[in-house]
Formats: sequence, C-alpha cells, structure tokens
Amino acid sequence: MSRAGGPERKGPAAGRPSLFRSVAPIRTEEVAAKPASDIEEAAGAPKKRAAVRGRQDRSDKRQIAGFFSPECAKQMRMLAAEQDTTVQELIRDGLNLMFQKHGKPPIA
Repeated sequence: MSRAGGPERKGPAAGRPSLFRSVAPIRTEEVAAKPASDIEEAAGAPKKRAAVRGRQDRSDKRQIAGFFSPECAKQMRMLAAEQDTTVQELIRDGLNLMFQKHGKPPIA
C-alpha cells in the first residue's frame, strides 16, 4: 500500500502525488438538495439551447443515405477528385438523372 492508503503505484507514476487528491470530493447530498437551475448556473451552462441546430444551409434539407461497398465509396471519392467536385454533388447529379429517367422533375 502507498502512503495515501491506495494501491502502490508502479512505473513512471510511482513517485508522483495523486491527481485525485487535489480534487475536492463531490457531496451528493448537496447536489441533490439544489434545484437543477442552480446547478446549471453554477456550472456556467447556458440557460437555453439554440433554437436551430446544425448548419443554416441545411435547415430545409433531409439526409438520404445508403450502405455501399468500400470499393464503391472509393470510386465515388476518386471520381469527385477527378471532376474537382464533391461526392455530394455527384450524388445530386445521379439523383437528378434517375428522376428524369422516371419522368420526374430534377429537384435534387
């Protein structure tokens, strides 16, 4: 046992003081007695969250996703690099072509 009452340390931390000793223990009865609003204020937490989450340019968009082979994903990234565009733009182009093929307007 070490002089602090815990298990004896070995290796590089053997001679160092415990970091846990420098932190004051939390008294659960004090936390339980306080209203949540007091705890949030003490912690510096914001009172309200932002009404809009995520990027503003995506606020009216929905994600469409799928699972494909690693080879497909690699080929998409390579094509995007060759065309100096993004995978997002390639998918948009592909969706619009599929919509047109099925008689729908290209709205992607």
